[in-house]
Amino acid sequence: MNFMELVDELEDLVETASQVPLTGKIMIDREDILEIISDLRNEVPSEVEEASKINKNREAIIEDAKAEAEKMVSMARAKAEEYINEDELVIKANERSDEILSKANEESLQIREGAREYADELLENTQVNLSEIIKMLNENRQELRG
Repeated sequence: MNFMELVDELEDLVETASQVPLTGKIMIDREDILEIISDLRNEVPSEVEEASKINKNREAIIEDAKAEAEKMVSMARAKAEEYINEDELVIKANERSDEILSKANEESLQIREGAREYADELLENTQVNLSEIIKMLNENRQELRG
């Protein structure tokens, strides 16, 4: 059972529990609730692990962007050296190499920014989901405490 299913099961248990007359409190089988809590404890590490994987992917995306940028810069330099070797095209080669380097740096920056934004969005979504789960757990615990 996944985390949300366990929370739903806990909620169903609370909603269907017998009410103690005149108190607003409910009676829940101790074993049932302890079993669900145990399952929740086992499930939380997998949610944390998933968030960790997303964070690791963020680093990989940034590293890939850096490698791609370095490759583009290297290619631009190689192309510039070719132009320099040809006497007639020295001036054009210098201009073109500057363009290529500028474009490579610009694309590199865009790739890095895109990767960071993507990773940040993934982490933010995970954080929001975990926050909602924690909030729901706190609310359920408060309901249980009466």
